Amino acid sequence: MATFGRGRHILPSVNSVLAQDMPGLELLVVGDHCTDDTAQVVAGIADARVRWINLPERWRSQSGPNNAGIAAARGRYIAYLGHDDVWEPFHLSDLARVFDARPQVDFAVGGAILHFPPGVGGGMVTGMFEDDSDKHRHFFPPSSFAHRTSVPDRIGNWHHPETIARPVDHDFLLRAAKADLGFASTGRISVHKFTAAQRYLSYLCPSSDEQARMLADLSAAHHPARMQQIVAGAQANGDFMCLRYPEEAPNVAGALFVDSQVRRGVLLPDTLPLQDAVQIVQVPGTCAMDWRENPVNGIRWSLRNPQPRFLLNYTATTPAVMRLHTFHTDPDALQRLDLSCNGRKLECTAIPVLTGGKLAQVVFRAQVTLRADAPSVLEFRLDAGQAPAPGRRGIGIGDIRLWLRKAKLVGRA
Repeated sequence: MATFGRGRHILPSVNSVLAQDMPGLELLVVGDHCTDDTAQVVAGIADARVRWINLPERWRSQSGPNNAGIAAARGRYIAYLGHDDVWEPFHLSDLARVFDARPQVDFAVGGAILHFPPGVGGGMVTGMFEDDSDKHRHFFPPSSFAHRTSVPDRIGNWHHPETIARPVDHDFLLRAAKADLGFASTGRISVHKFTAAQRYLSYLCPSSDEQARMLADLSAAHHPARMQQIVAGAQANGDFMCLRYPEEAPNVAGALFVDSQVRRGVLLPDTLPLQDAVQIVQVPGTCAMDWRENPVNGIRWSLRNPQPRFLLNYTATTPAVMRLHTFHTDPDALQRLDLSCNGRKLECTAIPVLTGGKLAQVVFRAQVTLRADAPSVLEFRLDAGQAPAPGRRGIGIGDIRLWLRKAKLVGRA
């Protein structure tokens, strides 16, 4: 388990490993040069099967921790688990049965549901395949597969993300496919993935609520039927076995890695102290499932996630005032705004803007407490009327003005 920056939030994932129904496993939790309390969290786990390793330098990727874990592992097979993913109790035993029954198999793959963020519903399904040739087309997240310990000796270690054009997990699997290593599926869903790259700014807002709910749900009587429903929905929506490798990788090594780091909130713009009042304008940028990438006429429109986030890259030690310009096709949708900053609910005052256009416009004003030493995150909770719907845009946001309570608005940022 490669980890960075999640501290206690790795515990649901760890507990899903310790609940496996097969003996003879070890869990190596490998920190990517962690400087938070993760070491103490792992030390507090009362299970001799768990070991902690911390890298002396940061890789900003699972590659370094994976390589270190492989080097320290004592088992016959290497399985991976993302620090925000959850295994069904039978995941490892399913993989082991594939290896035992098919000596020619080098990679055993469990079925995986990549759950969409809360409020979006459903998810994508991968890992459910019958033909070994699918290894050339379909991507399987590391949390879903295991391989024999000899694999790195045959295809090499995990590569540094800044030296390759593809994501590190794509690169590792495609090298295995090119070497014609054998792949086989268990044919059963055993992995629940909560993709950080689909959860905008997730590293700035660490949470394990989704993982804890899933861990509790695993033993519920309704759980198998609920998973079948998600799989059926994925099949109906074109989200079943849809994770395919792009035909071509970007020309620039590390380009996709940078994009992923931005979406997660790991790679951030410079944070500035809020001194004079500033005006934040909407510019193109990747925002996962929260916002459309390109603003239109200065308006950034919401996407599938009804709880979209927005980055405020300013710091302050005293309260600030924010004015947020919002847009919608339905005037009734802008009567109120449920908005929080760094997890604290804001009291928003609505100021309608009189226009003759097709869009209703309201400016919401609120007092905000920015972080003193890190960027802040706005989180919207859109109701059914504000969120996008078939044939209708959701809410749009335009300029955001910030100033300290006694400052005047000057300039733009």
